[in-house]
Amino acid sequence: MTFCKFSPSYQANNQTSVDNIFINDFLPKAPDMCVKVYLLGLSKCNNADDTDNSLDFFAKTLNICEEDVISLFKYWEDLGLVQVLSTNPIEVRYLPINSAMGSVKKFKVDKYTDFNIQVQELFAKRMVMPNEFAEFYNLMEKRHIEQDALLAIVKYCVDYKGFNLSPNYVITVAKDWEHEGVHTLEQVNQKIEELGIADDKMSLILSAMGTKRKVQIEDKELLTKWLNSFGFELNVIIFVVKNLKNKKRRLDVNVLDDHLSKYYEMKLMSMQEIENYENEKENLYFVAMAVNKELGIFYEDLTKEIDTYIVSWLNMGFDVEMLKIVADNCFKSSIRTLEGLNGILNKLFKLGIVNLNSYMQYLQDNLAVDNKIKQVLSALNLSRNVNNLDRNFYQTWTESWGFVHDVVLFGAELSKDKINAIQYLNKLLSNWNSQGLKTLEQVKNTKVESENKTEFIHNNYTKEQIASFLTNLDEVEL
Repeated sequence: MTFCKFSPSYQANNQTSVDNIFINDFLPKAPDMCVKVYLLGLSKCNNADDTDNSLDFFAKTLNICEEDVISLFKYWEDLGLVQVLSTNPIEVRYLPINSAMGSVKKFKVDKYTDFNIQVQELFAKRMVMPNEFAEFYNLMEKRHIEQDALLAIVKYCVDYKGFNLSPNYVITVAKDWEHEGVHTLEQVNQKIEELGIADDKMSLILSAMGTKRKVQIEDKELLTKWLNSFGFELNVIIFVVKNLKNKKRRLDVNVLDDHLSKYYEMKLMSMQEIENYENEKENLYFVAMAVNKELGIFYEDLTKEIDTYIVSWLNMGFDVEMLKIVADNCFKSSIRTLEGLNGILNKLFKLGIVNLNSYMQYLQDNLAVDNKIKQVLSALNLSRNVNNLDRNFYQTWTESWGFVHDVVLFGAELSKDKINAIQYLNKLLSNWNSQGLKTLEQVKNTKVESENKTEFIHNNYTKEQIASFLTNLDEVEL
């Protein structure tokens, strides 16, 4: 139990003691609402157990939100007058004022006293919070925006958006302008003049969109980018708007920006170039749908497929009919993805096969080769379908080693009774190749030696010689 305490009647009529240091050094430079929250909190320190000593009471009494109450106490925490121990639940401890006199933050408040007053006057109906003032300070100290320039930006934004404008909006605009190199009052005025000229032009664009809303600062920023950075003419921008509108597309300034950015990247700057691209784009959708149908796949949005695959395939020289037939063949071969089809088309392109006639000839040639391989398998007494390993072997025998089909067939006849006929045939043809025997007459006049007769003689090669031999294999294309 407390030994001594005020009576309830005394507490209701007692006085709150305010340090003169606060009155003389802190009060004149502090925002009004900051002073109010400090004094209200100081009065509650005399009766910490009062039910009114709560965040809700402070917010209702000062007619601000609870977040603003916390922000106001943060202002005094920065100056060393209080310590915010917790924000949920809120818990604030008042500190002796003498300990705050050496605060670094106090210098900043002194430095920007006039600035604070002018900013608050510009916002009028909206209290600027300490953390928002801190952002303004950072713009001046870290981004090197002149004080007069920043005040001009604040005034421009408030005049344009109204007194209820959030300071954070101004901070965002200032940062955007700073990225464009706007730091001085002269540069700000020049920027505002440019935006003023853009006002009428942007009104024409919004009118073409069919909207009657007021031009916003963000609109004019975008227009400046379209006209100055991208280099589009106004009539081209309006043409794009009308084109999007005619196609019943969702239309706002951000959608327009996306399209203009894409045209700029593609170097499409005139109405004719854009119109040609858009007309071709409609065809690209039909091509994509046709390919997908043959491949047995479906995508609701074809944009990525068109940009990634369709445009590239058409640029290679493939036409729609060619793409459809190759896609159908891929489907029948269990290749049922765009990436798989892309791999086949790239291989065909490397072979110079981009039109239907050359593709059909390629298929016929491959069918003829498969028929020859079937003859070899039959000679080996193997009854099965031709596989890729067979094709690779046959390509090596005929193209790399230079044997004609009749020689390969003769070798198969000699190999058919062996345990592993394909393996024996490979060794037999390799032996003939090393001896330089290429014609049917030459191999028929050569005695087939026993598999076990060949001996491997290991010479004393140096490491450098072996490395050289292996390096030479890099030139062999597989």
